[in-house]
This record gives sequence, structure tokens and C-alpha cells, in this order.
Amino acid sequence: MRVPLLSPSPLPSFRTRVALGFGLLAAAMTAALALIAGTIIASRLEQEQGENLRMSAIGVAALLADGMAERLHDIELLAAAPEAAGRGLDTQRWNEVLRLLHRQNPSYAWIGVTGIDGRVRAATGGLLVGADVSARDWFQRGREAPFTGDVHPAKLLATLLPAARNGEPLRFVDFAAPLRDGSGRVVGVLAAHGHWSWARGVIEHVQRDSGARGVRVFVLDRKGNVILHPDGDSAAAQGLQPPRTLSDRPGFTTWSDGERYLTVKAHTIAAHPAADLGWIVVVQQSADAALAGAVDARRALMYAGALIALVAAALGWWSAGRFARPLEQMAQAAQRIERGDLQAEIPPGGHARELEQLSRSLDGMTRRLIARERALEVANRTLESRVEERTAELARANEELDRLARRDALTGLHNRRGADERLLDEVARVRRHGRPLSALVIDIDHFKRINDTHGHEVGDVVLRQVAQRLPRALRATDFVARQGGEEFLVLLPDTGAQQAQGVAEKMRRALALEPVEPVGTVTASIGVATLTPEIEIAGDPVALLRRADDALYAAKRAGRNRVAVA
Repeated sequence: MRVPLLSPSPLPSFRTRVALGFGLLAAAMTAALALIAGTIIASRLEQEQGENLRMSAIGVAALLADGMAERLHDIELLAAAPEAAGRGLDTQRWNEVLRLLHRQNPSYAWIGVTGIDGRVRAATGGLLVGADVSARDWFQRGREAPFTGDVHPAKLLATLLPAARNGEPLRFVDFAAPLRDGSGRVVGVLAAHGHWSWARGVIEHVQRDSGARGVRVFVLDRKGNVILHPDGDSAAAQGLQPPRTLSDRPGFTTWSDGERYLTVKAHTIAAHPAADLGWIVVVQQSADAALAGAVDARRALMYAGALIALVAAALGWWSAGRFARPLEQMAQAAQRIERGDLQAEIPPGGHARELEQLSRSLDGMTRRLIARERALEVANRTLESRVEERTAELARANEELDRLARRDALTGLHNRRGADERLLDEVARVRRHGRPLSALVIDIDHFKRINDTHGHEVGDVVLRQVAQRLPRALRATDFVARQGGEEFLVLLPDTGAQQAQGVAEKMRRALALEPVEPVGTVTASIGVATLTPEIEIAGDPVALLRRADDALYAAKRAGRNRVAVA
């Protein structure tokens, strides 16, 4: 009986090698393409997410800076108002004024007036009345000039005010300005403690608008200490601290917990020099959240590569099995020829057809692999197109954010920030070209009575109607803005005092002649001030507005519905 030979191992066989070769080649090419595509996607996502974080940081920093400047400006304006000088330290009248101011802006935890001796004379809720605050930094600094104090825990008010809802200790930001009598002598200090929780509300508002996942915002003081942690003031939260060195450009940075985060910072730049505390806003996002899209794309490509490798291996196995015999015959004939058997012939006909079929199979596989590569290239181009679209959308969003930052949402006019920027430009033009500049400060008469009688919705209608009518009396080069509340500002370039008074009278008559439903006749008082190269304003453009404000108050004292010139 003939004993059959053992089958040789399949590993060195031609069929196995072809199958493995096809499969490994497809897997290697797909893996390389997946790696390249994944790297490109990760880079694009890092840039896009980094830009989103940078815009969030800038937005938070701008809102914080504007909020601080506006609060200090409120205290400064109230302390510098002519009525304040006439009011002196009348406790009853100051209590009423402070109560109204606190009701208009609940973010103030405490507002008070002290005498020059440092004792509190009047305060919201009667808190600390009679207490000696002369040792407080805000009192000592506030006697000399407008002052803003950095974030600090509550001291005297810690046991007098209700605790925060989230259990965090009360922390305040101080605002103070000197009170002067009619002769300019300092008689006391007007001060306010603002709730620091206001900053957390600003951050939550920006985060809701961004919609990004896993984004956290920190606020640091000038020395780099965290003054607002996204997780509160718990001991666990303090374990996560920003690195000491941060960049204004987005990038991955290792934090105190050893994890890498996509991080960027932005500095607050306050419009009021006294309100600039040098805060730093730091925004971070975990690497997993920032690059989640790249991980998913790479995983999908690897799955597709595995499938392609399996298909290629099966194709190679089938092709090798079909053509292995003719190739073996060709190999045997070649060996005989090598041994010197010149009579041996390579099988004709079928041999050539099998090579042709093999060539076609290899060509078909190659075309399929190229098609896969082209499909990946199309996917990359599509991704690049989407990134460009998102970049364009981000640019449009930036333009809209810049526009909203300078426009009043109710009236559509420029807001205080836009007015401050325009005022600086116009004052520079006065000094450069020697042409006069006039400013009109317009205040709707008895606007509080309108709100109290008809409601705030009707009051908003009145503000919009007035905002629509004011530009009718102006030139294309003139500028009008809503300063806040019922007060408007008009800047008249190249306009002297007499011409500006005429424009103001025209605006006043136009407002008074055309009634507003359902209120009826609405009047306004207007203060006019003019800046010429001969008038020295000590390099402070705000001086022009102060003079216009003084004229406005003079118009109101004279009976309202009139124009007064500084």
C-alpha cells in the first residue's frame, strides 16, 4: 500500500503568500491613509476648536471688563452729579438714592455713603450705618479718586448678608469715588460692594452661546492666582490649577492634574483706567472632547481598512488557487532548463493566458485601492470645505459679535462702548485738524413717570420712537448713541456752539411736536458743550461729556424741555 505524503505547510505555499501579500498590502495602505487623514482631521479640529475657545475667552474678558467699567462709571457719575454736591451728607435723601440705585442694579450687595471721618452715614438696608470703615482700602483710596478693588472675601458684611445659594463664601469687588461739596472739598466717599457671583453668570452666558462640550473657564488676578474656579471654592476644585505660563494662542498644555487640555487665555482691557485690574481669562477643553471628531474618523477609517484587507486576502487566495498549477508547471520547466535540460519547454498558450488573467486581477485590485485612495482624498477635500465654511461662519459670528458689542439691542443705535470709541476719534480729529466738536446729551423728561404709569414695555416704545426721530435732524457725518436708560449722546463734528445749539433746538421741537402713542407728548432736556482747539481738556475726552452733562442738569433745573449750553 502506498503511503500518501503529508501535505506541506500552507505558510510557504504560493497561494498563502499571495493571499497574505494582498491582505497585508491593502491593510498597510489603508492604515497609512487612515493615519494621514486622521492627522489632518486632528490638526483641523485643533485649529477650529482652538479658535472657538479663543473667541470664548475674548468674549468673557470683554464682558467682564465692560461690566467693571460700567459699575465704576455709575458710582463715579452719581458721586460727581451736581445733585450730590447739593445733597451733602443728608442721610434721609441718600438712603432713598441708594435704595433706587440698588433696585436698578441688584448685583450690588451693599452701597453706602461715609463721612470724611470714615463712619457710614447711609447704606442700603441700613447695613453698617455708624460703623467705622476708615481702615478699609476702598475708603482710603476712594477719598482721592475713583477706585476699584480686586476680588476679596466679605468681612463686616459676612454675617449681615444672606449666604450664597451654592454655599460659596461671599466675595465682593469694591467701587468707590469721592464726594465733594459745592466748593470742591471732599466730604465723604460713595462706595459699593458688587457680588463676585456676577462674573460666574457672565461665563455661563458665554458658554451657553458657544455650545462647546467640556469647556471650562477660569479667571485669574494680575498675579496669576485663581479668583474664579469653574467648580467653585471646594478643596477638590482647587487641586486643578492653570499652568503658570500660558499663551494667547490656542494650544495643548499640561495642567496640574497631569492631563493635557486645549488652552488659551485673554486679558481684560477695561474702558475705565481705574477699573482695569489686569484679570486673565483662561479657557480649557480636554483633549478627548476637543479631538473627539478625529478619533471617530480614524476609527471609521481603520474599520474600512480591515474590511478592505479581508476582501483583498480572499481575492488573492482565490486567484492563487486558480493559477497555482500552471505556474508550478512553468517553475518545473524553468528548473529543468536550469539543470541543462534544454528540451524542456515552457507550457505555451494557457501559461500566457493565466499571466494575463493574473495581471488583470492585480490591475483590478490596484484600481480598487486607487479608488479607495481617491475616495479618501474626496473625503479630505470635503472636510477642508467644511472647515472653510465653519471658518467663514466663525468670521461672520465675530463680525456680528463686534457689531452687537457696539450696538444697543433695544434702539439699534450705538451703545456706550461705541460712543466712547467715536468720542476718542473725534477729539483726536479736533487736535489734528483744528475743527470744533460739539456734543449733545439728551435726556427724556419724566421718563420714570412714563415707566411707572404705562409700564416698561411702553417705556421701551418711547425709547425706540425717540431713537428713530433723533437722526432726522442730523447729517450723515453726525453720530448718535444711547448712553443708557433714557439718555442719548449726539456728536457733531465740525460744528460750533451756536450751530450745535440750533441743532439741539430743532431736535427738541421735533420731539415735542410729534406725540408718541399711548403716552402723548414726550419732551427732552438737552445739554450742549463744544470743544475747540483753544479749550484745554487735559487730554481727557470725558471732560467734554462732563460739561455737556452739567449743561443738561442746568436745563432740567430750569424746568426741562429746553436746551442749555455749557
